[in-house]
Amino acid sequence: MFIISKRNFLIVRADGSAYRIPRDYVGEIPADVAAHWLVQGAIKDGSIATPEAHSDRAIEAAEEAAEVKAEAADIRPDAKKKTRRKK
Repeated sequence: MFIISKRNFLIVRADGSAYRIPRDYVGEIPADVAAHWLVQGAIKDGSIATPEAHSDRAIEAAEEAAEVKAEAADIRPDAKKKTRRKK
């Protein structure tokens, strides 16, 4: 599966080994890692984007959609506050 990761993830595989997905990773991941519940949850909340194609336009569109999903799923109270600068 081709992904774009917005955050770091450490996936524990069925054999007990760890698979690390670094922040800002763009590329392929193994099928067993893609099926892991943590990766699937990250796809749903926008922390990981899965573009349909590998072209730059498709990757940019998937990144934008993931950012919107991630902002909507962020439940931290300080994340919703807009800070204003004093002039």
